[in-house]
Amino acid sequence: MQNLDLPDTPQLEALTQAGETIAFTEGQQAVAVGAQLAEFSTAVPAGRRAVVADCLLLAQLAANKATSMNGDLKAWYDQYLGVLQKLGWLQTSLEFKATEIDDLDAGVHQAILPVLTALLGPAAAAASMVVTVLKGLQEMDKDNPWITLFDRASSHASGAKFQMGFVDADSTGATVSVQLVALAIDANRRITQVLFFRFSSDHARLSVAKGELSVTADRLQALGPVVAERVAPFIADNVQSIDI
Repeated sequence: MQNLDLPDTPQLEALTQAGETIAFTEGQQAVAVGAQLAEFSTAVPAGRRAVVADCLLLAQLAANKATSMNGDLKAWYDQYLGVLQKLGWLQTSLEFKATEIDDLDAGVHQAILPVLTALLGPAAAAASMVVTVLKGLQEMDKDNPWITLFDRASSHASGAKFQMGFVDADSTGATVSVQLVALAIDANRRITQVLFFRFSSDHARLSVAKGELSVTADRLQALGPVVAERVAPFIADNVQSIDI
């Protein structure tokens, strides 16, 4: 893990804010971790949430560095999943499929709602904080800190890439799992304000992949201090709580 190549650390003034980490709770919670919106169920203890978030951030940072000269979105995801696998996460492969957008004037946040509903099921989707946030996004301030963070992290040379992750634990607490929706917008330019992007404004295509990640609680406990040390300089700039 120490050999992972990461982007340059933030400037000194950002490093002084590294202690300003968010407070993970025991309740249902949604957090922006770089280019991922992660939602934690009440089955995931607060202490494990921080380690999960750190793992997700480390994988993103390493993928960003490894593909900084490569505009291929698939290459980015290959690196992202490869890092998680090295950390001990088990995963199903992600196969991206182009998704038809019925309403080209719809924003990205509206286009992905059916995908999340299909993944979670109608009842779970109705109770999801991430789904609730996406439904109400039009009424939110586009300069909200978590939206600004997410937009910056999602932007890519040839479009945008981002993930939605729903984190849960089994009844014994021995295994933590993430239902993952990975999304890629293929475009001819870098996209800003990703969630508000309208497909009619560019020749863009949305591709979606769904999979599952899992890791044992014992492995998370072992990973905690090491991963936390690697991502500490990046936390303040890349992790924000999402409030409804």
